[in-house]
Amino acid sequence: MTERQGVAAQMSTYPMDVRHLEHLLPHQIRALGPMVDRFVVTIDTHQSRSGRYRVANFQQNLERIRRLIQEAGQSYPKLEFADVDYSPAMQREVSRYFFGVDSIPVKAWDGGPFYAYFFGLYMAKARYVFHMDGDILLGGSSNTWIRDAIGCMEQLPDVLVTAPFPGPPRADGRIFGHLEQGETARASLPWPAYSHRDVSTRVFMIDLQRFKERLGVFPLLAPGPAQRMKSRLLGNPPHVREAEVLMTRTMQQSGLRRIDLLGNAPGFWSLHPPYRSELFYRKLPELVRAVESGNVPDGQLGHYDLNDSMIDWSSAREANRWHRRYWRMVRQRLAG
Repeated sequence: MTERQGVAAQMSTYPMDVRHLEHLLPHQIRALGPMVDRFVVTIDTHQSRSGRYRVANFQQNLERIRRLIQEAGQSYPKLEFADVDYSPAMQREVSRYFFGVDSIPVKAWDGGPFYAYFFGLYMAKARYVFHMDGDILLGGSSNTWIRDAIGCMEQLPDVLVTAPFPGPPRADGRIFGHLEQGETARASLPWPAYSHRDVSTRVFMIDLQRFKERLGVFPLLAPGPAQRMKSRLLGNPPHVREAEVLMTRTMQQSGLRRIDLLGNAPGFWSLHPPYRSELFYRKLPELVRAVESGNVPDGQLGHYDLNDSMIDWSSAREANRWHRRYWRMVRQRLAG
């Protein structure tokens, strides 16, 4: 493949994303569009058989997602989109680039996307790829963050990935919810920033040239006994751990890290909605306006997950307790 140059934003979507994509795709384009050379949306058309990635009305939702993307492209000509290509030739091309093998599993043990993530990074055709899931909100209104993040990578040769600051910043720069994951520390940069030894596939920017120079390829990690048992229960193939797990372990073993940075004023930060509920979908336009204007309550400052200061998650939390969630998965499996 030819040398990768420039910067691309890349969003991975799936038919289950359709209800939030209507509001969040235009929002993400407004936030990132001025800073990137192109914006690439990839649509995963491979349906999971069970678990939280199983989608009702799959084909109907897929067609609606395509219409939403086409409509967004009418006002943003740098927008490109494509279905995830599962042809043997493309699977071999992507697999060899990222893993050095001819084939990788389509799905992770839990039915979540695996090949589709790496296909998206590959199809962005850029050195720096800002990847995000379709449900991420981006605040701060910076038009220099990409340049700031690239400068950070150039200054620090052990940084493989960067990410926006986790949540709207507090005056003291403190963050909450990340510290319990371990190996998190303040980074010595001109703006609030934190160094981590893990990766989240929700939102990150990777330097693919550094990836090839420092790592070459990622290893394929097999699930442990607990994951294999759950995968059999859900009817998913038990062949590989999640993309973020193998990326994290590879970074840790290689002495590489991720840095979340705010960047130059006004900064750039991300929010992730931890649940889905009818209240969330109703309030989403209001949440987008609050994030884009920076009009967020004090209780949200320093928090990456969208919390109760902005939306009442009590019913969603109750519905997503682990025993309720797994019972739903079992019922889906038994229903075929």
